[in-house]
Amino acid sequence: MRLRPWLAKLSFAALAIAVAVGLTASLGTRLGFWDYRFGLFALFPWCLAAAALALVSGLAWVLWAMIANRGEAARYGIVGLIGAIALVALPLYDISLAMTSPQIHDITTDVEHPPQFVALLPLRQQDARDGKAVTPARYDGAQTARGPDGETAPISALQRKYYPDIHPRADLTSPQKLFDRAVKTAYRMGWHVIAVVPQEGRIEATDTSLWFGLTGDIAIRVKPAGQGVRLDIRSKSRDDMTGTPFGPTDMGANAARIRSFLKTLSDTY
Repeated sequence: MRLRPWLAKLSFAALAIAVAVGLTASLGTRLGFWDYRFGLFALFPWCLAAAALALVSGLAWVLWAMIANRGEAARYGIVGLIGAIALVALPLYDISLAMTSPQIHDITTDVEHPPQFVALLPLRQQDARDGKAVTPARYDGAQTARGPDGETAPISALQRKYYPDIHPRADLTSPQKLFDRAVKTAYRMGWHVIAVVPQEGRIEATDTSLWFGLTGDIAIRVKPAGQGVRLDIRSKSRDDMTGTPFGPTDMGANAARIRSFLKTLSDTY
C-alpha cells in the first residue's frame, strides 16, 4: 500500500522542518536578531510541534511496517523516528526539571555572606539598559520562593533542602595556591573569566548556554580560614525567567554548575 512509505517520508520531512526551525530559533537568538524569550518561547514551540508530528508519523510507520512485515522507505522512517525522539526528549527533560526544582535561580556555598558581583555589575546593567529582563544582582536569601512541593520558604532554606551538597570548599593550603587553582579551573570549565583579583581573592566569570545563549554569572571568593583556606562560589542566572512557562527557576543549572566546578577543582593542580 502506497500510504505506508508516505508515512515514513512525512516523518522525515517533519523532522527536517523541526531541525530547521530549532536552528533558526537558536542561531537567531545567539546572533542577536531577537531575545531568548522570542526564540525559546515563540519560535521553538513550532520546532517541538514539527518534531511531535515526526514522532507520531514515524511510530505509525513502524507499527504498520511490523504488521505488514514490509519496510518500504525504511531509511526515511527510521531517521525520522529516531531524530524526533531525540528532539522531543530534551525539552521534556527540561520540563521535568522545571517541575521538580525550586523556583530559585541563585545558588551559593555561603547563604549567609555570599560572594558579591563587582566586575559583572556593569555587564548586568548594560543588559538591563538594552531592554533585557535581568535578575537583581543582590542575593535574596531571606525572600520567599516556592518549592516543587508547592510550599513557600526562604530561598536560603530552599537551597539547603533541595541542594544539601552545595557547601564551601576548605583546604589546608595557602590562599594563593587555592586561588591559582580556582583560576585554572574557571578556564578549564570554558567560562569567560571577567575578573581575577588576587589581593581580594575574587574571581568573576560568565557561562553561556550553547543553544540560546542564556548567561550564568559566577563569583568566586578565596580567603584564609583557620589553619587553611576556604573557597566559596556563587552562580546566578542573569536572564529573568519570571513570567515565562518555566517560571523563576533555573532547573538546577546553577547547582550543577557549582558541582561541576568543585569537582574539576579537585582534579586541578
